[in-house]
Amino acid sequence: MNKFWVIVRDVYKKNIKSFGFLTMVLTPIVMLLIIGGIIYFISQSENEIPEIAVLTSDQEIQTLLAAQEDQFTVDPDITTKEAAEEAMEQEELDGYLEVESENQMVTANYVDMSSSDTLDTTVLTSILTSIQLNRKATEYGLTQQEAMELMSPAAISTETINFEEGEMTNQDSTAETIKMWSSYVVGIAIFIFIINYASIIGTEIASEKGTRIMEVILSSVTSTVHFFGKLAGILLVCLTQIIIYIVLALIAYPFIKNLDFVQDLLTGVDIGTLLSNLLGTTLIYFVLGIILYAGLAAFFGSLVTKIEDVSKAVTPLVFLAMIGFYGGLFAFASPDQAVVKIGSQIPFFTPFIMPFRVASETVSTAGIVISIIVMIVFTVLCTLLSLVMYRSNVLVYSDTGMIKTMKTSFSILKNERKKTN
Repeated sequence: MNKFWVIVRDVYKKNIKSFGFLTMVLTPIVMLLIIGGIIYFISQSENEIPEIAVLTSDQEIQTLLAAQEDQFTVDPDITTKEAAEEAMEQEELDGYLEVESENQMVTANYVDMSSSDTLDTTVLTSILTSIQLNRKATEYGLTQQEAMELMSPAAISTETINFEEGEMTNQDSTAETIKMWSSYVVGIAIFIFIINYASIIGTEIASEKGTRIMEVILSSVTSTVHFFGKLAGILLVCLTQIIIYIVLALIAYPFIKNLDFVQDLLTGVDIGTLLSNLLGTTLIYFVLGIILYAGLAAFFGSLVTKIEDVSKAVTPLVFLAMIGFYGGLFAFASPDQAVVKIGSQIPFFTPFIMPFRVASETVSTAGIVISIIVMIVFTVLCTLLSLVMYRSNVLVYSDTGMIKTMKTSFSILKNERKKTN
């Protein structure tokens, strides 16, 4: 066990101190800061209240529009079209509204510039329509109550239901949306982590084979200890990266939760629901996916003798991960399709697809348990198979290609079994 932890510690320290690890940690943070900055500036521009001029001889309309200070502000000093256009030219005014009223009918024309702060014209339409209806109601002899009833919109509500085990339950559409998008984020994270760490562990093995240090190492420890030591070290590096993100999120949350645009984004969002989805079954799929692909990457990395060939060696894993990732994107749009249900039970694709089925509640609890058990068994079998193949080819030095190297490894494996028998 001492030798095992020596290997783990060496792999961990070497990767933690590398520039590549720093890049892996900082890249998502920089991307989030850029996206957050874009959202912030967009929300700030949307929150700016435009200033307009109202050109009308109808004092009631002028007064009612001037009272809408939460939507726009009205400059009372500008009363002519010429003055309004001059103010717009000087960028002192965002636009002007011309309003005419004849026979209780209201017509209006709003003029602005492409560079002006955007004004929601539906608000103007609603206000002017309300004025027009009130005036028409008075003309027709309707009371104020009758006019209000005439203008009141039809009431419509929405309700989402779900059937599980023969029982109908209500489902919060907001909560479902939160779960789906959180699963989408986790799917991207799984894909990025798998690609990065598969390449790292492949490089770890290939670099030692390329420098012939592997022969010295395996003279002191068994290939089994070396295999699991490398695997455990890489998994600890992965865990460290996750912990860094969690700590940064906990530190940043108290500072950003009070920002206006963040509160708008979190309106109706149950943080507890979001975290329970992220830290529940999705985390299990995440961990199992990392272990599965990392173990296979160690095997593929042992097939090459040059670091330059690592990218070629792990290409099959990259393709599998890409299929799973795009399968997850399809599940995001159509989680109840037959191909999604089948793909979610294939262990290579389960970490990418199943979180979407869990979020959309298109899979039963029994289906989730079965997929996890299948995933665990398959991961263990693949890891053991990778270990067996690793032990037989880790000292095979050949530039004849991966296929021939694998054939040589199989031959060595058969000979070893014959000797033991």
